[in-house]
Amino acid sequence: MIAVLSLTWTNKAAVLLLSALFLLGWSLPAEASTSNDVSTVIDNAPLAIAAGDQAAFIKDGRTYVPLRVVTENLGSSVEWKPETRQIIITAAGRSPVPAPARTGYGQRDIQVVVDGSVKDFPADYGQPFITGLGRTVVPFRAIGEALGCGVSWDAQTRMVSIVKPPAPPPSRGLMPEPGRPVDGGAVNPPGTSSLLNELASYQTNLRLLDMTFMNSADLRNKDEADFSSAQLDQFRKYLTELGKYDASIRLPNGTVVASADLTIRGQSTATAEQLRAWIASEAPRIRGKMERELNREFIPIPDLAELYLRIGAEYGIRGDLAFAQAAKETHFWQFTGLVQPDQNNYCGLWATGSPLTGQESLNGADPSRVLLKAGRHGAIFSSPEAGVEAHIQHLYAYSCRDPLPPGKVLLSPRFNLVQRGCAPTWQGLNGRWAVPGTTYGQSIIQDYWLRAVSG
Repeated sequence: MIAVLSLTWTNKAAVLLLSALFLLGWSLPAEASTSNDVSTVIDNAPLAIAAGDQAAFIKDGRTYVPLRVVTENLGSSVEWKPETRQIIITAAGRSPVPAPARTGYGQRDIQVVVDGSVKDFPADYGQPFITGLGRTVVPFRAIGEALGCGVSWDAQTRMVSIVKPPAPPPSRGLMPEPGRPVDGGAVNPPGTSSLLNELASYQTNLRLLDMTFMNSADLRNKDEADFSSAQLDQFRKYLTELGKYDASIRLPNGTVVASADLTIRGQSTATAEQLRAWIASEAPRIRGKMERELNREFIPIPDLAELYLRIGAEYGIRGDLAFAQAAKETHFWQFTGLVQPDQNNYCGLWATGSPLTGQESLNGADPSRVLLKAGRHGAIFSSPEAGVEAHIQHLYAYSCRDPLPPGKVLLSPRFNLVQRGCAPTWQGLNGRWAVPGTTYGQSIIQDYWLRAVSG
């Protein structure tokens, strides 16, 4: 499977940040070793890496690239301050700006400063660090998220592709403002287009081409002129995908609510009996698909309903919806992807498309109940109960910033890599839990959970 992150160059600041971040290649004290070299291409041309120099690689399930890979045609100035471990970047044609004071950092922490502004990378993407070859590297996802270039990762060919930004669009300085006469004649009416208004009605989490997030409801305050033609094309594709789902749903008690308002935290609606009945009704269809279409033996579906409801309640998480998510992630526990049944991994934790090395950190998770084994895809949990609780914990991390409930032991090895509280709703998982995941939350709610509670 090929996971593609495609981004559009949005502004000069992004250009400057990208150019400077790739300029780095100092000889610094070694802080980490690397392995699993992958190839890199820039604008479809293979990147020439000198023998013995730093190539792109995979570490802890993340793909890293050397920061100097596109330095030749970019013109920012870069300074390394070893005393504060800061990368100071000054845009071409600008005067240097003093870097902000820095205290309380560790010897492994590298801070990137662009024209006096600190640039942070999301914790769940990894952080810049220095390899055993003395080269500074950065997670390639962070390049997309924070820098605005086009990047993609092909797991089959183990190739990182980086696309330089297109030229910025012509200045809109001469364009008429909404409500202003055009050439002394007709008035350019204010307001948004039907495309943006329709997207806004879904109130759903969207990932833009520059890899930033926005709620589609915010498009009500935008105009098509605010976006590139490429972004508008993506919006049209999003609208087609979203059109398969209802913006509002009817609950079993007759209440109509916006799908966007369904939170991850809360009380379960379905009972264990309802969840079991739903699975029993789906089993014949799944068996037929496995045996006739996929030529695979049907795997008996484990009875996890009670575990999801009980553990979900202990964390204040809607266990019935988590159960529905597990059904989606595992194809009704047939594990047709890379994760295997013996792993008790019901939500794809640490299944990134690349096999584990076995050297990844558990990040504080209990080693007696969690294993990261070389050659496997995703974490292995000691029991079904541990796998369910790790799933619930990961949802807890996305939905709030609270510490684990008293007495709970950390089981999700990626809990501390999540930007805590970034997705309090199921639709907030779109583009975060799954990429691109445009309708990921809607599918959990309407393709799975509603069928369980309405049966």
